[in-house]
Amino acid sequence: MKRIFFVFIAILITSSFIFAEQKERTGWGWGGVPALNYNTDDGFGYGILLDLFNYKDGGYSPYYFKINPIIFFTTGGKQDHTLFFDAPYLLGKGMRFNVRLRFKMEDFYPYYGLGNDSEYHESYIKTDDDNNSLDTLHGKHFYTVQCDEVILISNFQKALVYREDGKPKISALAGLGVIHVNTLENDNEGINTKYREDISADILTSKDTKKAFNNFLKFGIIYDTRDNEPAPNTGVWTDLVGEWYTKLIGSDHQFLRLTFTDRRYFQIFEKLVYANRILVENIFGDAPFSMLYPVGGSFRFDEGLGGYRTIRGAYKNRYIGTTKFLMNMELRYRFYEFTFANQDFYLAANIFYDFGRVWHVKDKEGGFKNLHDGKGLGLHVGWNENFIVYAEMGFNKEAGSQLYIDIGYLY
Repeated sequence: MKRIFFVFIAILITSSFIFAEQKERTGWGWGGVPALNYNTDDGFGYGILLDLFNYKDGGYSPYYFKINPIIFFTTGGKQDHTLFFDAPYLLGKGMRFNVRLRFKMEDFYPYYGLGNDSEYHESYIKTDDDNNSLDTLHGKHFYTVQCDEVILISNFQKALVYREDGKPKISALAGLGVIHVNTLENDNEGINTKYREDISADILTSKDTKKAFNNFLKFGIIYDTRDNEPAPNTGVWTDLVGEWYTKLIGSDHQFLRLTFTDRRYFQIFEKLVYANRILVENIFGDAPFSMLYPVGGSFRFDEGLGGYRTIRGAYKNRYIGTTKFLMNMELRYRFYEFTFANQDFYLAANIFYDFGRVWHVKDKEGGFKNLHDGKGLGLHVGWNENFIVYAEMGFNKEAGSQLYIDIGYLY
């Protein structure tokens, strides 16, 4: 736990470089911090994050454009390297453009099978003190695969209606995505993995096992009335987004992903906020299993139900299916504020309850039976309202306790 504590403190201290540079609001600015985090699924994450800001001649908030490269590794066998370009004003007021190029490689990407009823047996992957498998019928990597991805996603937002403060209230979204996926069976001491078993049983077919391009056109609408984007006290953020994977732009598979997300924030007392998120998603068509993991939306992320982005406490990507339902409920209480070195800080505690499920043709039960959940609590440290570091502990019946240390609120 000491090591975890020092990682948490290191993130907070070294981030001062960013804030020092962002005081200069004309021309160029820059910031750089060690990219450090921890979660039980991937282990300790380490690398470097750089921000290059351009404010042009001033008056552009948060910036005219920025370039953000990230080099990132984890002790759990994951690499995640990104080059991100974001331009809120380059194309004119009310038109925001960004593009992200990303390379991901995971040696032990989780695969527990398809559907909400997929089974997990902890005894299959237990090891001795020398990390040797105790179950010679399954092996310690029974529930993993190797996964490599190259991802290029561009987004264009056009404000249609503005709020009184000049920020967009309703925006239209369009974009393009190119995702190349290569999934390989893990070396499991010569023992069949769950992935290999499902291939042999024709549960997974050639569309699931061959490397392929999954290219899509994106379209959607966004409604946003939040008072403070990093940690809202009041307001609503809702989007409806479609991703059309089509051979017209070189995709090897054809299907449609439609995602609805609704976030709402209620200020119960001055320092107590209730935050709620509902997500519903459906895939129409014959998508490969690797494309069932990601959750869509205007802020698309690459992990499915289970883990620190969806159901905290559950194993990462525990459940995959063609339809997803997720609900997050959270109370946030800002209990202490202070000033240090002319910077404003606050401490906030949160308690949360997350639940959801997926649907797949393999499931025995439909409806809203067999919901999976996680619950827990955390501590957030806010710096000048915009930079937030957190440590959360999630609890789940199957996975036990899971610790997460990272940046920002979940939603």
